[in-house]
Amino acid sequence: MHNTWSFLVAHQTISILVAYYILSAAIGALPAPTAESHMFYAWLFKFANTLGGNLTRAFASKIEASPNFIPAAQKAVEAGQVPKP
Repeated sequence: MHNTWSFLVAHQTISILVAYYILSAAIGALPAPTAESHMFYAWLFKFANTLGGNLTRAFASKIEASPNFIPAAQKAVEAGQVPKP
């Protein structure tokens, strides 16, 4: 353990870049919120993507921009919330 800590302290810049890359990959793996998603998950998704620097993904996470738009729209039509086309 002492050797690992010594390595991290000696190579701070590389350690921070590797940690940021891993965090960014984890944030990028979050699925976009759907119509059924809890409000907390939608907030967490936007907050995490903003922190990770994925601003486009954070602010384009509306239901229309998500890959789940078609199923959500079909569910709304079936529930009678919008008229059938």
